[in-house]
Amino acid sequence: MNLIDIVMTVCLLSDPNSCREHRIRYESFEPLKQCVFDAQFYIAQFMGDHPELKLTNWGCAYPGEAPEPKNS
Repeated sequence: MNLIDIVMTVCLLSDPNSCREHRIRYESFEPLKQCVFDAQFYIAQFMGDHPELKLTNWGCAYPGEAPEPKNS
């Protein structure tokens, strides 16, 4: 089983210059490329729970590695 991070850049709607990286970690038997499809569910759930944030970028990576960004 692989640990995979969905790496998101999120900004406050009230202050678009206030951005940060947020990682959601999950386990998968699939390769990293599958994260592109799996991530949509996790991102939608996270964004639904955080209406004060705007997603500006996201990507997938193994823990401790930099992601290859995907535009939202």
